[in-house]
Amino acid sequence: MKKHLLGLVGLLVACHAFGDAPPVVPGSVKITVYDGVTDDLLSAGLNLEGLRDAAPAPGFLDPLNPTPAELRRRALYNNYRAIVDPVSAGGMGLLWGPKSPGTPVIPGATFGLIPGVEYKAYLRDRDGIHVDNIPAAVQIPKHFNPDKPCIVAAMPSGSRSLYGAISIAEWALFKGCAVALPGKGTDTGFHLLTPDLADDLDGVYGSADALGDEAQFAVRESPSLEAYVGANPHRIATKHAHSQINAERLWGKYGLKGIEFAFWALNDHFGKEGKHRFRKGNTLVIAAGASNGGGMALRALEADDEHLIDGLVVTEPNIQPRDGRFTIRVGDEPPFDPRGRTIYDSMTLMSVYAACAAHAPGAAGTVLFGPQALGIARCTSLREKGLVSGDTLAEQAESAREKLREHGYTAAQDWGIASHDTLGLWRSLQVTYANSYGRFAVQDNLCGMSFAGLAGLVPGPLAPDAVARLFADSSGVPPTGGVNIFADKAANGPIVEGAAISPSTGRADLNLDGALCFRSLETGKGLDGAGWANFARVQFGTREVQTTGRLDGRPAIVIHGRQDALVFPNLHSRAYYALNQQVERGKSRLSYIEVSTGQHFDAFISSLFFGPAGVQFAPLHYYFVQAMDNMYAHLTERAKLLPSQVVRPTPRGAQAYTAGNVPALLPPAKLNPAAGDRIRFQGHQLIIPE
Repeated sequence: MKKHLLGLVGLLVACHAFGDAPPVVPGSVKITVYDGVTDDLLSAGLNLEGLRDAAPAPGFLDPLNPTPAELRRRALYNNYRAIVDPVSAGGMGLLWGPKSPGTPVIPGATFGLIPGVEYKAYLRDRDGIHVDNIPAAVQIPKHFNPDKPCIVAAMPSGSRSLYGAISIAEWALFKGCAVALPGKGTDTGFHLLTPDLADDLDGVYGSADALGDEAQFAVRESPSLEAYVGANPHRIATKHAHSQINAERLWGKYGLKGIEFAFWALNDHFGKEGKHRFRKGNTLVIAAGASNGGGMALRALEADDEHLIDGLVVTEPNIQPRDGRFTIRVGDEPPFDPRGRTIYDSMTLMSVYAACAAHAPGAAGTVLFGPQALGIARCTSLREKGLVSGDTLAEQAESAREKLREHGYTAAQDWGIASHDTLGLWRSLQVTYANSYGRFAVQDNLCGMSFAGLAGLVPGPLAPDAVARLFADSSGVPPTGGVNIFADKAANGPIVEGAAISPSTGRADLNLDGALCFRSLETGKGLDGAGWANFARVQFGTREVQTTGRLDGRPAIVIHGRQDALVFPNLHSRAYYALNQQVERGKSRLSYIEVSTGQHFDAFISSLFFGPAGVQFAPLHYYFVQAMDNMYAHLTERAKLLPSQVVRPTPRGAQAYTAGNVPALLPPAKLNPAAGDRIRFQGHQLIIPE
């Protein structure tokens, strides 16, 4: 072993002689000790002051050559703030965050910093066509109690990498639990095809050829790739889109491997060679996550034949339940049958219709509502193609909104039509997910869409400093970190998608032709022979990722915001809970908590989604923390598990959260909810109170 001291931080690169085959790639393990004074596990030394409000992202001494420690610090900053509201008035420092109540006092450490050791490695899984490593980390806080061991598997949200759930991990680090931070095969791995750059486990970019099999992600050479790169310079392959493994089907597997890595790290850190002090029979394991991380945690629990996981808590999970024999009824609304609809179905439908629906008079007063020239053009193009009805903009927009209603998008989510379309969420997601589900190669140029840096409005090289910090700045799904989406087959293409002129309409309408191409891979409409083959590939992929709802009767809590306009409750958490009740019946210990004023992006509550009367949503993360406390008590003290219910918090408006007003504004989920708040599954129907 070699030990290198960097200030007060020790870096140990371990080359262990393993008794048992480790769940990681031998030789990839890196062990770093953080003192809790200059650096730490949670915030890389930034503490509350460096994470909250308008604190700037940490920089680099040399922007073109950031160190692994600098990249880690910036990645923790960006990933932490991507999940929670970082504004002090919104709860940072009071309800979550370093120095908030519950922060442990650790001798020798600065208050708010969590000293300990971090193991980092690639999970042992190299089954893909390309260089496709799965980064993972395990954090063991200094105050971990070996006599009362616990692990929280914090699964990353979005397409983020191993630090994508650091805000989820905070609960564990405060509690003194070890944290498993597995990647999920999406990660922030980018291969810049020209000039052939990729990043390593630490996020440092270099020659993909020199990195070889140690790159996070790199596309294997082939004649077709060479021809594509020659004709399309500056293009970038992303791990989520172009690994050709449909990583989502493997999320459960990666989550379980991350937990195995945590057991191995604990035994390596505390034990002796040949001794297995920590094992599933004596160590508590809770799987947790938000959004895609929530879906990953549920998939891990479904796949957990070894019974590693004792309990689960997730928020707003992107989970895709298969079709069941049930309907969903909310209040007095007509019953709704989700019919196993997938998130790809949702994102492509929204990509086609949302820009027009955002102009519906019924959406007036919502965030970012107002006339948008490109959205108006989209309405005109849809009308010409017979996809909406009406002679006026208002009529066409209402017709588009009705398409969303039929799909399961409710009035509670209308507030997000304009905002989410303005952010380009649907148009960005469809490119990555279609490529992933169909296992397309980057050179397949699916629907004529590609990724590259931006030079004016056309593809160009990514700036060197942007390349250097891509691991720390990107979410994994373009547009991100300077990587943009281009419409190569536009009439004026290749051009950045927002400026594309659709060949079939002759107008700039947010690339309707591209949206219809991706939509056809869901509907099968208007396809030729090659199109049918692509449709079959995508449909096979979307069916691969559908889930069974079987959790083996283990305790689990799913939390979802009623106003989630990205991952629709009707198609995901509500449908998953109903499917679980159908297949497990009396054996089920799954609770579903619906937050009436919750939505998907806590990070935007006090900023982008700020309304005329102030803040208009309640933070889901507050209820995540409460649910984690409840789950821990349930597993360790046999406390009653929170039952299924609707919780009705009041948005804080213009006032700040205080210790005095939180109980009234954010009422906790109750162990004995009122009858009018209870969620029930009766017969073949899920009944949710208004």
